[in-house]
Amino acid sequence: MGGIVKDTLRPKIPEQCDPEWKQLMEQCWLADPTRRPSFAEITNRLRIMSKALQANGKQKGQQIVQ
Repeated sequence: MGGIVKDTLRPKIPEQCDPEWKQLMEQCWLADPTRRPSFAEITNRLRIMSKALQANGKQKGQQIVQ
């Protein structure tokens, strides 16, 4: 718990994690707050990634549940 509070401990990112998601998480964890993405940038990137996942699911014939 103390490691998380002191910003030194982060969860392990699974190997199969999409590189774009991994990059966003790691950027949000940067020690220098000025280098972290803004909330506006985070939400924009999450929207884009969500749309890409939905389009990918539809292409594979999967139904996306929201």
